[in-house]
Amino acid sequence: MSEQQQFSTFLYGMAQYLIAHDDFTILPQDASEGQGTPQVLLARQQFQSLQYVRLLPADGLTVERIQAIMEHDAKSFGERQRSQNVYSVTFFIFSQWRSDENMREIARTTQYLGYLKSIGAAAVAVDLSRGVLGEWPDGKAVRGITVEPLRELIANYPNRKYPDELLWRTSEQWEDQLVELSERRQERILSPLNEGKKTIFTIGILALTVLIFLIGRLDTSEQFLYNGLMVPELIRNGELFRLLTPVFFHYDVSHIFFNMWSLWVLGRYVERIYGGTRFLIVYVLAGVAGCMLSFAFNDNPSLGASGAIFGLMGALLAFGRTDRKAFSMSIGSSVYYLLALNLVIGFIIPRIDYWGHLGGLAGGFLIGMVVGMPGYEAKQRWLYGAGYLAFAALTLLIGWNA
Repeated sequence: MSEQQQFSTFLYGMAQYLIAHDDFTILPQDASEGQGTPQVLLARQQFQSLQYVRLLPADGLTVERIQAIMEHDAKSFGERQRSQNVYSVTFFIFSQWRSDENMREIARTTQYLGYLKSIGAAAVAVDLSRGVLGEWPDGKAVRGITVEPLRELIANYPNRKYPDELLWRTSEQWEDQLVELSERRQERILSPLNEGKKTIFTIGILALTVLIFLIGRLDTSEQFLYNGLMVPELIRNGELFRLLTPVFFHYDVSHIFFNMWSLWVLGRYVERIYGGTRFLIVYVLAGVAGCMLSFAFNDNPSLGASGAIFGLMGALLAFGRTDRKAFSMSIGSSVYYLLALNLVIGFIIPRIDYWGHLGGLAGGFLIGMVVGMPGYEAKQRWLYGAGYLAFAALTLLIGWNA
């Protein structure tokens, strides 16, 4: 067994850990900086940030050379990227002894650019001869990388004996295995959003809502529309059905068009993630939650599916709460953007039932946590269920005594 084989096995093992535990993906590999031995390049997308990891054999590299590499990386990211934050962290891996001071100097070569530090290149030194991970840099470049297991992996290296099957594995064999592992991890992450999954319940609710709207347009007396309104005084008189019916009624074409477009976009995601039955439960109970909060704090009649639509966004936030990695690497940034945009619109445009929106959002999140997602353990389900019941009791109590 040669030291080079031992070193290469560690390098690919570290890459395997980052793929399996932190959901990085291996990229096409290049030769390393002047070493002639493979470096490993990884990447992942989180919200609006693209994060790279480079595992670089670094024997023979000086601090000055490392400084130049960091400056080049940060500058090249700044020149190429405009639409998102870009960060890299390079592990400079030494098989030979390095002093603690030298490793600290390497960490200080970390570069950040821009007022908000939206571009960054971080440096981390690794001394395999002692099993030491150098000073861990601050900042967004290393965010989300679980450092303690990496520290343990490196600490075990000096006494680690790899099996021959790993030691004799070629770079091409390692890369093939890591590509396969990356694909499996990405498939797991993105499986809830599989576009091949049918969204029958979304289509059904959309069709029912449009049908109700068309029937209402035929009624020139508008009595049909009035029967679906959330009217606080009538709810106090016992017409509790008005906590649900407004979800399926709309005032005019622009009102129903915007809500049904939102249902089509968000509903398909939620139904794919949660399944049809859970989606239906979320939609209905989020809509009811929106009506209850509106009943408590809004004296004016209201109707529309907006509360239920906000509930779908709440359910997507519950998805993020359950599986943050899958959420951030798929639809996370889009959900936050849509939520912020709609909340701002609700503040600006008059006559929008803002309480209904907030109630639907809260209800959708709580019910999303209660019903859970297929394949995931629903943690503290009872707590979120109790939260929804408490929300219902409090809003109804306030509304009844208004």
